[in-house]
Amino acid sequence: MSEKQAGNAPATHMQEPDLISEMGDLKREMRSARIAAWIESNQKTLMIAVVLLLAALVVGAFWIESNKSERAAVATIYQHAVSASDVETEKSLLNGIVRDYGSSSYAALALLHLSGIDTAHREAHLKALIEHPAAMQEWIWQARLDLAEIELEKGDKASAMKELQKSVGKQYQQLRHYLMAEASDSVEAKKKHLQKALDSASVDEALKQKIELLLSRLNA
Repeated sequence: MSEKQAGNAPATHMQEPDLISEMGDLKREMRSARIAAWIESNQKTLMIAVVLLLAALVVGAFWIESNKSERAAVATIYQHAVSASDVETEKSLLNGIVRDYGSSSYAALALLHLSGIDTAHREAHLKALIEHPAAMQEWIWQARLDLAEIELEKGDKASAMKELQKSVGKQYQQLRHYLMAEASDSVEAKKKHLQKALDSASVDEALKQKIELLLSRLNA
């Protein structure tokens, strides 16, 4: 490499970063210009978007606060209901929760409570509880077994068995199979379900003893 070439080389390398920097600045300027032009031509749209966003935030905050107030109100009503001195007042308050706060979990809880104290409408309360979107799974399982018992009391074994064939939790299997034995016509079917009831987790010692006695009689 000649001295001239060697002397010019550093200058070339010094120019490249400057060119890259200038190109970067130019791109940024062009991008800023495009953004500014877009904002200018879409000011009305942006203003509407901002207004809608603010409105959504206000509505969201209001909904959260109103939802909190609603939960507090229904919780108070429920407490008054379960501590009422007479059954009619209790039923009236619980029915009011179902009517006025129908989609809440408290409405499902009110239906569960009503199924125990409002015997005239017990079946309707149980069916509504099973269909309620906010009902806990355990409440639904218990409601299914309660409905099956009602069908057995009416002598409708087929309807009871249809209800009992639906799934329930492990802690409900003993009662489920006991009721299936009650709904069965053949001795063998009764024995099968009573044995399954005994093999299931026991949560009711009195029921377990009753199942053992019935099974021993059938096996005698």
